[in-house]
Amino acid sequence: MSTLFAYIDPFTGGLVIQLLVMAFISVMVFIKKVKAFVLGLFGIKGSIESIEDDGGIQTIRLNENKDNDQKKAA
Repeated sequence: MSTLFAYIDPFTGGLVIQLLVMAFISVMVFIKKVKAFVLGLFGIKGSIESIEDDGGIQTIRLNENKDNDQKKAA
């Protein structure tokens, strides 16, 4: 009877974790793009706002319901 020992060195383990994280992020971006495309087919478009905070980090936010926001403000 033979025994099989599996070993993953730290570099390979880190690479696997990076690949999993990047795959997850890629799927999320793909879903967001498909959602924007489908909403665009129905004529629902959001405006993109660029916001820069005090630390100089730029955040981009998509307002899909701009009309609803304006109605609430009035």
